[in-house]
Amino acid sequence: MKVILGSLILTTTLIGAGSKPYKGKIHEIPGKIEAEHYDEGDPGVAYHDLDKKNHGADYRGPTQVDIEKRQDASNGHGLGWTREGEWLNYTVEVKQTGTYNLEIPVASNKKGGIFHLAIDGKNITGPIQIPDTGGWQILKLLKIEKVKLTKGRQVIRAVMDTKGPSGSTGDIDYFKFEKVQKR
Repeated sequence: MKVILGSLILTTTLIGAGSKPYKGKIHEIPGKIEAEHYDEGDPGVAYHDLDKKNHGADYRGPTQVDIEKRQDASNGHGLGWTREGEWLNYTVEVKQTGTYNLEIPVASNKKGGIFHLAIDGKNITGPIQIPDTGGWQILKLLKIEKVKLTKGRQVIRAVMDTKGPSGSTGDIDYFKFEKVQKR
Protein backbone atom coordinates (compact mmCIF):
# COMPACT_ATOMS: atom_id res chain seq x y z
CA MET A 1 0.00 0.00 0.00
CA LYS A 2 1.28 3.48 -0.85
CA VAL A 3 0.48 6.51 1.28
CA ILE A 4 1.35 9.97 -0.06
CA LEU A 5 2.10 12.69 2.50
CA GLY A 6 3.02 15.85 0.64
CA SER A 7 6.12 14.89 -1.35
CA LEU A 8 6.83 11.85 0.86
CA ILE A 9 5.66 8.44 -0.37
CA LEU A 10 5.47 5.67 2.24
CA THR A 11 5.16 2.06 1.13
CA THR A 12 3.91 -0.54 3.58
CA THR A 13 3.14 -4.24 3.35
CA LEU A 14 0.22 -5.67 5.26
CA ILE A 15 1.06 -8.82 7.21
CA GLY A 16 -0.14 -11.74 5.14
CA ALA A 17 -0.57 -9.69 1.96
CA GLY A 18 0.42 -11.89 -0.96
CA SER A 19 0.36 -15.17 0.91
CA LYS A 20 -2.41 -17.67 0.19
CA PRO A 21 -3.88 -20.51 2.24
CA TYR A 22 -2.07 -23.83 1.86
CA LYS A 23 -3.72 -25.78 -1.01
CA GLY A 24 -6.43 -23.08 -1.06
CA LYS A 25 -7.90 -24.29 2.26
CA ILE A 26 -8.36 -21.70 5.00
CA HIS A 27 -7.70 -23.07 8.50
CA GLU A 28 -10.78 -22.91 10.72
CA ILE A 29 -10.69 -21.91 14.38
CA PRO A 30 -11.71 -23.70 16.50
CA GLY A 31 -9.59 -26.40 14.98
CA LYS A 32 -6.11 -27.75 14.38
CA ILE A 33 -3.48 -26.17 12.14
CA GLU A 34 -0.62 -28.43 11.11
CA ALA A 35 2.57 -26.36 11.47
CA GLU A 36 3.81 -27.58 8.07
CA HIS A 37 0.63 -26.21 6.43
CA TYR A 38 1.77 -22.58 6.48
CA ASP A 39 0.59 -20.29 3.68
CA GLU A 40 1.79 -20.61 0.11
CA GLY A 41 3.79 -17.76 -1.34
CA ASP A 42 7.26 -16.41 -1.85
CA PRO A 43 9.93 -16.13 0.86
CA GLY A 44 9.46 -12.87 2.73
CA VAL A 45 5.73 -12.97 1.93
CA ALA A 46 4.35 -16.29 3.27
CA TYR A 47 7.36 -17.16 5.44
CA HIS A 48 10.89 -16.13 6.32
CA ASP A 49 13.59 -18.77 6.72
CA LEU A 50 17.21 -17.82 7.39
CA ASP A 51 18.78 -20.26 4.96
CA LYS A 52 17.76 -21.41 1.50
CA LYS A 53 18.18 -25.14 2.17
CA ASN A 54 15.35 -27.31 3.45
CA HIS A 55 17.11 -29.48 6.05
CA GLY A 56 14.17 -31.86 6.27
CA ALA A 57 11.74 -33.75 4.05
CA ASP A 58 10.50 -32.70 0.61
CA TYR A 59 6.91 -32.55 1.94
CA ARG A 60 5.90 -29.41 0.00
CA GLY A 61 8.30 -29.47 -2.91
CA PRO A 62 10.97 -26.78 -3.12
CA THR A 63 10.80 -24.59 -0.01
CA GLN A 64 13.27 -23.02 2.37
CA VAL A 65 11.18 -23.99 5.40
CA ASP A 66 12.59 -26.99 7.24
CA ILE A 67 9.87 -29.65 7.43
CA GLU A 68 10.82 -32.87 9.12
CA LYS A 69 9.27 -36.28 8.73
CA ARG A 70 8.46 -37.69 12.16
CA GLN A 71 6.47 -40.72 13.25
CA ASP A 72 5.16 -39.05 16.42
CA ALA A 73 3.68 -36.01 14.59
CA SER A 74 -0.07 -35.86 13.97
CA ASN A 75 0.38 -35.56 10.18
CA GLY A 76 3.67 -37.44 9.99
CA HIS A 77 5.54 -34.11 9.62
CA GLY A 78 6.36 -30.99 11.64
CA LEU A 79 8.57 -27.92 11.65
CA GLY A 80 12.20 -28.47 12.57
CA TRP A 81 15.48 -26.57 12.60
CA THR A 82 13.65 -23.36 13.59
CA ARG A 83 15.83 -20.34 14.25
CA GLU A 84 15.54 -16.91 15.79
CA GLY A 85 14.08 -14.42 13.30
CA GLU A 86 12.12 -16.93 11.23
CA TRP A 87 8.33 -16.72 10.81
CA LEU A 88 5.42 -18.39 9.00
CA ASN A 89 1.92 -17.16 8.04
CA TYR A 90 -1.31 -19.14 8.44
CA THR A 91 -4.57 -17.82 6.93
CA VAL A 92 -7.40 -18.60 9.33
CA GLU A 93 -11.14 -18.08 9.71
CA VAL A 94 -12.12 -17.55 13.34
CA LYS A 95 -15.72 -18.73 13.60
CA GLN A 96 -16.58 -16.88 16.83
CA THR A 97 -15.09 -14.00 18.81
CA GLY A 98 -13.95 -15.19 22.22
CA THR A 99 -11.32 -16.80 24.36
CA TYR A 100 -9.49 -19.91 23.19
CA ASN A 101 -7.09 -22.40 24.72
CA LEU A 102 -4.18 -23.46 22.55
CA GLU A 103 -2.32 -26.79 22.45
CA ILE A 104 1.06 -27.10 20.76
CA PRO A 105 3.17 -30.29 20.73
CA VAL A 106 6.87 -29.32 20.72
CA ALA A 107 10.24 -31.05 20.99
CA SER A 108 13.75 -29.99 21.93
CA ASN A 109 16.98 -31.66 23.00
CA LYS A 110 18.03 -29.26 25.80
CA LYS A 111 15.94 -26.19 26.51
CA GLY A 112 14.56 -24.61 23.35
CA GLY A 113 13.89 -20.98 22.60
CA ILE A 114 10.87 -18.70 22.69
CA PHE A 115 8.25 -18.05 20.01
CA HIS A 116 4.85 -16.37 19.84
CA LEU A 117 1.79 -16.09 17.62
CA ALA A 118 0.66 -12.71 16.30
CA ILE A 119 -2.20 -11.19 14.30
CA ASP A 120 -1.61 -7.87 12.52
CA GLY A 121 1.68 -7.49 14.39
CA LYS A 122 0.00 -7.88 17.80
CA ASN A 123 1.29 -10.70 20.01
CA ILE A 124 -1.76 -12.84 20.93
CA THR A 125 -0.06 -15.54 23.03
CA GLY A 126 2.77 -13.90 24.92
CA PRO A 127 6.14 -15.68 24.95
CA ILE A 128 5.97 -19.47 24.55
CA GLN A 129 9.04 -21.20 25.97
CA ILE A 130 9.91 -24.61 24.48
CA PRO A 131 11.23 -26.83 27.28
CA ASP A 132 13.76 -29.65 27.14
CA THR A 133 11.48 -32.54 26.20
CA GLY A 134 14.23 -35.14 26.53
CA GLY A 135 15.13 -35.29 22.84
CA TRP A 136 14.27 -34.08 19.36
CA GLN A 137 12.00 -37.11 18.82
CA ILE A 138 9.99 -36.63 22.05
CA LEU A 139 7.00 -34.32 21.74
CA LYS A 140 5.57 -32.59 24.82
CA LEU A 141 2.17 -30.90 24.77
CA LEU A 142 2.22 -27.21 25.75
CA LYS A 143 -1.03 -25.52 26.80
CA ILE A 144 -1.53 -21.79 26.45
CA GLU A 145 -4.73 -20.46 27.99
CA LYS A 146 -6.90 -17.42 27.36
CA VAL A 147 -5.92 -16.47 23.81
CA LYS A 148 -8.39 -13.82 22.65
CA LEU A 149 -9.49 -13.96 19.02
CA THR A 150 -11.91 -11.90 16.94
CA LYS A 151 -14.34 -13.45 14.45
CA GLY A 152 -13.32 -13.28 10.80
CA ARG A 153 -10.56 -14.05 8.31
CA GLN A 154 -7.08 -13.22 9.56
CA VAL A 155 -3.44 -14.21 9.20
CA ILE A 156 -1.72 -15.71 12.22
CA ARG A 157 2.05 -15.40 12.15
CA ALA A 158 4.25 -17.83 14.13
CA VAL A 159 7.38 -15.86 15.05
CA MET A 160 10.58 -17.50 16.31
CA ASP A 161 11.91 -15.00 18.87
CA THR A 162 14.97 -16.64 20.40
CA LYS A 163 17.02 -19.81 20.30
CA GLY A 164 17.78 -21.82 23.39
CA PRO A 165 20.77 -23.88 24.54
CA SER A 166 19.55 -26.46 21.98
CA GLY A 167 20.71 -24.05 19.25
CA SER A 168 17.14 -23.86 17.92
CA THR A 169 13.78 -22.44 18.90
CA GLY A 170 12.42 -26.02 18.78
CA ASP A 171 10.32 -28.45 16.76
CA ILE A 172 6.58 -27.73 16.38
CA ASP A 173 3.88 -30.24 15.37
CA TYR A 174 0.61 -28.27 15.27
CA PHE A 175 -1.48 -25.45 16.80
CA LYS A 176 -4.90 -26.53 18.14
CA PHE A 177 -7.38 -23.84 19.18
CA GLU A 178 -10.36 -24.80 21.38
CA LYS A 179 -13.06 -22.30 22.38
CA VAL A 180 -13.37 -21.76 26.13
CA GLN A 181 -16.95 -22.48 27.15
CA LYS A 182 -18.53 -20.07 29.62
CA ARG A 183 -19.96 -21.70 32.73
